[in-house]
Amino acid sequence: MKIKALAYILLVAIALTACNKTPKHNGNNSNKPTKELKVKKYDFDNPPEFRKDGELQFINASDSVIFDIDYELATNEEEHARGLMFRKQMDENKGMLFLFQDEDWRSFWMHNTLIPLDIIYVNAKREVVNICKNAETMNEKSLPSEAPAMYVIEINAGLCDKYGIEKGTVVNF
Repeated sequence: MKIKALAYILLVAIALTACNKTPKHNGNNSNKPTKELKVKKYDFDNPPEFRKDGELQFINASDSVIFDIDYELATNEEEHARGLMFRKQMDENKGMLFLFQDEDWRSFWMHNTLIPLDIIYVNAKREVVNICKNAETMNEKSLPSEAPAMYVIEINAGLCDKYGIEKGTVVNF
């Protein structure tokens, strides 16, 4: 399962000073692919169109919705690898939700990603376990989770601070 999890980690990710800590586990945090994936080719002049697959709400400790987005779903290796690469902009109320088959250590990077992002790691209970804020574009530095996660959400950088999304925030989708 670890090898499969590492394959998911690959190309989707984000860089951020706040998340440049050494993780508190012994897993391999390599953000490089463990195998070559066949990813549909896009380029910077022909980015993929946003596709609304569902709606997601961030809920605070008093059970109030603090922010909601329309999300595009990434469920397989190709979609995990591509993520939000090549896109030049994203509306404030949009994001990407990555679904994994199990709860495990995750790591993303910002390879070919033009939009600064907040990367939100969420556990199987749908609670935020950590956030990599303001990930640097076009960066290949690994941004690991601080705890096992089953879901990852990418939204525009700065929105976690703007709406008070933090560790413990509940996610509903």
